[in-house]
Amino acid sequence: MNDLTKEYIEVKVDDVVFRDDSYPRIKKKPALVQRYAQNLEMLPPIEINQRSELIDGWHRWTAHRSKKVELIKAFVTPTKSDLELFALAIKRNSKHGVQLDKASKKADAIRLYAAGTGYSKEEIADLLSVTSRSVTGYLTNIDRQIREARRQKIYDMWLTCHIQQEIGEAVGLSRQAITEEIATFASFGSASETGKSLAFFQDAQFKPPLYNVWAFAKKSNEIAHFGNSEQRILENLLYLYTEPFDIVFDPFAGGGATIDVCRKRSRRYWVSDRKPIVEREDEIRQMDVVQELPSLGWSDVTLTYLDPPYWRQAQGKYSDDVEDLANMPLGDFTKAMASIIKAIAKKQKRGVIAMLMQPTQWKAEDRQFTDHITDIIRAVNAKKLILENRVSCPYSTQQCLPQMVDWAKEHKKLLVISRELVIWRINEA
Repeated sequence: MNDLTKEYIEVKVDDVVFRDDSYPRIKKKPALVQRYAQNLEMLPPIEINQRSELIDGWHRWTAHRSKKVELIKAFVTPTKSDLELFALAIKRNSKHGVQLDKASKKADAIRLYAAGTGYSKEEIADLLSVTSRSVTGYLTNIDRQIREARRQKIYDMWLTCHIQQEIGEAVGLSRQAITEEIATFASFGSASETGKSLAFFQDAQFKPPLYNVWAFAKKSNEIAHFGNSEQRILENLLYLYTEPFDIVFDPFAGGGATIDVCRKRSRRYWVSDRKPIVEREDEIRQMDVVQELPSLGWSDVTLTYLDPPYWRQAQGKYSDDVEDLANMPLGDFTKAMASIIKAIAKKQKRGVIAMLMQPTQWKAEDRQFTDHITDIIRAVNAKKLILENRVSCPYSTQQCLPQMVDWAKEHKKLLVISRELVIWRINEA
């Protein structure tokens, strides 16, 4: 009987153990998780070993976690060692479902061969579902390949604002060696021409903003998330207020658009959320910015981007906690946002703090127009912050439901489809 057609059992989703060191993909696909989450009943079982360690099905398993489902279908394949677990995971991911990309296959081949596992090139080719010639190509100049893989890990950790000691421990190099690698990255010594072009916004697709109205026909974000703002808003801010490898701080990371845009534009980033989505929990740090600020290289932060819950518009959407910004009374919400901004201003040495916010109307008591931007600007009133600009970022009229339109007509009221981006510059004097 084929392994993938064996009878399955049901196991608790929370009992499944995921080991990143046995996962054969370089990058996970959060958007795929979201697509899977819409059709859980159609998904095939995941595969686990006798210790409930995941062999195959990370995207399916994570889709169940995102929907807070208790049980998941699985079949069990016993493994005798960590190496067998990893090899089986490679084989499964290479032969069905979303195939491993070329970069992942190359990295897996190098890892199997360089670790002295005893696998021949032919056996590695069979695991990866590629030709022996491909494996030979992957393993040409193995030392150089290993150095490149290590360099990529250093770059990725540096981009996500890990300190040099952490990076050195992760890759087994001295702090001096890490410093030298980072200097190469910062000077674009190992970057492609495409990478340089994107970092300096020289690509033909980017249209520089000229006015303080930024309207977009539809979202370009790959990851859906309640309250997601259009990622081109952040892209415009990067263009206007940052340089390559500056740090962007985003404590309301949501679906992780800041990660995607910063990686594309060669900006470092420190992103967090009070409750990170499971699709990106390995990329988004968990932190409640109302309670604390991170320890990071604040001297290199040139943009803080705040896209918080828009008060009652997000009530109960993230949690039922009274500490959640969306569930606070209006006065507490305004005070909390002002406190966040002032606390960041004390840490951040230069650049800007930008906050995106929509007035509350439809979900306010008696549909009363509530102008959060004005209230927060008044509450901030900090000498270290200079009001740089206010940018209108309107939604399309498609955001309004028919009953909202009927109410507006009946009461002769204007429906709110505007959002504003308020930008404060750090007063360095």
